[in-house]
Amino acid sequence: MLLVIPVIDIKDGKCMRIFAGLDDKTEYYTDNPVKVAKLFRKENFKALHITDLDGALYGEMKNYEIIKEIAHSVDMPIQLGGGIRSIETAEKMFNELGVYRLVIGTAAITIPGFVERLVDKFTAVKIVIGIDEKLNNVVTNGWINYANITPLEFAKRVESFGITRIIYQDVTRVGNYGGPFCERIVELAENTSLKITVAGGIGSYAHLKQIMDLNIPRVDSVMISRAIYENRFPCQNLWRAIEKKDTSFDLPPAKI
Repeated sequence: MLLVIPVIDIKDGKCMRIFAGLDDKTEYYTDNPVKVAKLFRKENFKALHITDLDGALYGEMKNYEIIKEIAHSVDMPIQLGGGIRSIETAEKMFNELGVYRLVIGTAAITIPGFVERLVDKFTAVKIVIGIDEKLNNVVTNGWINYANITPLEFAKRVESFGITRIIYQDVTRVGNYGGPFCERIVELAENTSLKITVAGGIGSYAHLKQIMDLNIPRVDSVMISRAIYENRFPCQNLWRAIEKKDTSFDLPPAKI
């Protein structure tokens, strides 16, 4: 079984989604990320991922107060990424927010020794590396810049730093229900010992089954955003009907 982790992407204080890795193609879902987090908790998800998209773009967390309110409002493990580029910021997230683990992306490439220092101070259990791909090249700074390193090369590099888990996604598939990039997932799994969380493009049970059918135990979890907001999994009908009065946005019918 795969652990399904819902995603709250925050930009300008709102829940939103970037499509296909393009900053100018965005869709806002609600002005109230805290209410969304509470809904996910009521729907019995076991963990939550939050990304500060402004932080990912500008290099420092811009939505800290909202994320703090979420962290103090739900009793579930929170995985947080976006703009974490110093030991001090990481320590603040653990100590003040009580997040379960941090996701490091751009800083793992641009700041020499940063990942090793994080692992040494907080242990590998608490640090995950996000690998965002576009055309077999890792992209950074909110998917704007090419890092001139392939996903596999980057995965091997961070594994050598002591990292044990990565989050992998092809950003050209994000938000478009194009399905996971299974060939790359297999390549990463066969050439490293890393645990892999898959994100990007997942829009149906068929896509989840594609991942499960890979039969790779270390590919053990997925992160899903738009498909959950848009109620594309039939079991969400019951959950959302019960909670509908508590939501601040309309929910479309589920799709198989």
